[in-house]
Amino acid sequence: MKKIACPRCDNFIRFDDSNYTEGQSIRLHCEHCGRNMSIRISRKAKNEPIENLGQVEVFENEFGYKQDFPLVMGDNIIGRRSKGTIVQVPILTDDMSMDRQHCVVHIKRDKAGKLIYTVRDFPSLVGTFYKGEYIAKNERVVLHNDTFLTLGATTIMVRLPEEAKNEDED
Repeated sequence: MKKIACPRCDNFIRFDDSNYTEGQSIRLHCEHCGRNMSIRISRKAKNEPIENLGQVEVFENEFGYKQDFPLVMGDNIIGRRSKGTIVQVPILTDDMSMDRQHCVVHIKRDKAGKLIYTVRDFPSLVGTFYKGEYIAKNERVVLHNDTFLTLGATTIMVRLPEEAKNEDED
């Protein structure tokens, strides 16, 4: 099953993509606003990262479904999904204590080629917490595998790829 957001009302439309072949165009109808649209089926996500740099998993109290987002090299802005706000990790939530642009996970390679993961607050109104500690303005914290961050009332986990896990253990 796939889901896409209606460009008019931002409501999710779900459909079974296994019934269609790659490159095939299909028409969808948004039950919420009545808009008809056409999409082309692709097996590869448009913003799929070139290499596996890890992912963000969302643990929420309000929704039962899982949200996973791949990480990309450079800045990964994490925030509450809102139409018109540009973030790389748009978390679908009703948690108003999470800002639309809440924190930034930055990925880079050092001179030896080792992946370095850091997090900083965007700045947000409520703040970003790492291991229960408040991340001060302009402070950067180095992340390790399976790091939990708290953004408002929402908890996320940053999972690193195998390459970074092995380096992290050194």
